[in-house]
Amino acid sequence: MIAGVITAMAVTSVQAIPIVGGISLSGDYTVNAGGNLNTATAFLTFTGVEVTSMGGSYVGSGVTLTTPGSVTMNIFSFNPFPALGLSPLWTTVSGTLASFDLLSLISVVQGGDALTLRGTGMLYLAGYDATPGSWLFTANQGGGSFSFSSSNSSIPDGGSTVMLLGAALSALALLRKKLIALPRRDFRCI
Repeated sequence: MIAGVITAMAVTSVQAIPIVGGISLSGDYTVNAGGNLNTATAFLTFTGVEVTSMGGSYVGSGVTLTTPGSVTMNIFSFNPFPALGLSPLWTTVSGTLASFDLLSLISVVQGGDALTLRGTGMLYLAGYDATPGSWLFTANQGGGSFSFSSSNSSIPDGGSTVMLLGAALSALALLRKKLIALPRRDFRCI
């Protein structure tokens, strides 16, 4: 009976598999405001977007480092930032499906022919659970190019592993106590 309880606890406590690590993209862009990055408020196009580097869960996942155009990226406004964010900001078009949703914009640094945006979002990778992460987007006026990176480090499991270990040890202690309490029989050979 105790073994059945322990097995049931183990089956019902399957751990989620969060994405660990990050991925970086680059490509070209156009903005509103006559193409002036210093006064722009929105991106109008993204072209030639590709994965430039990846680490953690992305390595060996089937997401490929391929040629420009291997990632579809949606346009967005950063002033004002959409109240509901942007889902998805980008999606891979070859290899394993990976994508990223923008959820919030935390900081905007604009001027000197450069733009830096930071925020939070949700990482997606086939075979893994949706995982919260952070993002950084930089663009420069001179080359009309941008870089984007999103990442996440390991997320604690909230104590469920310790709780399961405690439950299993308690069950073993109860089983031991029950076995010790059983009357012993003396079988002597005559």
